[in-house]
Amino acid sequence: MDHPTESAWIQRVHRLQGYLAADPDNIALLGELADLYLHAGEPLQARPVLERMSAIRPDEAATRYRMATLLFQERRFDESLALTAALIECGESHPAVRYQHALTLAQLDRFEEAEGVVALLMEEGAAIPELPHLYIRTLHHAGKVDEAIEYAGDYVRRSPGDTTAAGMLSMLFFDDDRLIDATLMAERALSMAPNNLDALVTLGFATLAFGDAPKAGEYFCRAIAINPRNGRAHLGLALGTMLQGDLAEGRASLERAVACMPRHLGSRNALAWVQILQGDFEAAQRTLEQSLAVDRRFGETYGGLAVVAARSSQWDRAQELADKATRLQPDGFAGRFAKSLLLAQRGDPQQANALIDAMLKGMVMPTGGHLGDMVRRFTANSVRHPAPLQGNAAATASYTLH
Repeated sequence: MDHPTESAWIQRVHRLQGYLAADPDNIALLGELADLYLHAGEPLQARPVLERMSAIRPDEAATRYRMATLLFQERRFDESLALTAALIECGESHPAVRYQHALTLAQLDRFEEAEGVVALLMEEGAAIPELPHLYIRTLHHAGKVDEAIEYAGDYVRRSPGDTTAAGMLSMLFFDDDRLIDATLMAERALSMAPNNLDALVTLGFATLAFGDAPKAGEYFCRAIAINPRNGRAHLGLALGTMLQGDLAEGRASLERAVACMPRHLGSRNALAWVQILQGDFEAAQRTLEQSLAVDRRFGETYGGLAVVAARSSQWDRAQELADKATRLQPDGFAGRFAKSLLLAQRGDPQQANALIDAMLKGMVMPTGGHLGDMVRRFTANSVRHPAPLQGNAAATASYTLH
């Protein structure tokens, strides 16, 4: 627990607990205590207070909103979203409720829906401190990088001390291939806030792009130490590790990245290729099937499955999958590599297996480039996935709902 005025916070908690000992059903006191715990990110302490409130006034909008905030902090996102959705359907239009609803939508990767809610709150001028950050994040996740850069750049100029926005802007610059701008903005953010996650991750990827994998690893490790659930930091660490020749550790980092970003196809497909490179075709098959469960329209997944099928000499199946891969993604690595295997097989099955064996040994890829290039393609050119949402949903928990 880290509170700017922790002693005052503790005193206030103790005072409220004393009042409640004499008046245990006082809904106003319970609400104030719940807000203290939610603001501090202490869901274990908040839960019994909110359960008491729910027992006393189960239908009160403020109590249900606070419960949605608690569920979010407990990472029970579907349940949290159901509560805010029900409040909105019943006519509750308070900005805090809609902000919480948008935050949860974003956490569930429903960025287009979240952006619509946030954009309306922005138009209304809702007085929620974290709202500009969520607006930038939803635009970024929704793929509206130019629009996000324009807004974030203007916001940072107007609010030069907002290091959170500066870190977000650095990541936007990186995803827009503006490496120098990304580096300078990240360094600016870190000069004011050394633990800025977005800036650390951005500097890690920029440093990796400039060819210094060991230094990049330092940035990624710092980010992971601050937030072990930052999937993009694990992804960057995996890339740097693999480019230094350690596939085993790279695979472990990719597995952590996938656990943190289960819907990021680039991470899943990169993991599958590392598994293929290690000769673990059963694991690669499982990983690629999981990718299909996330999105059946990503051509590279079918290309990877085609390579796995080719390895076990299922040539007809490999042909079918490779055709689908190149139809969905004509310039994709996996589909083109699978096609090269099939062409070789028609003339010489041994040559096809030799191509796979060459890849397994980390040699130059038949479709151009080397292992590092191949992994970069998957992680950089598939589905863009900015760093996970860092905002505290409890920031607006004390708003009075009417």
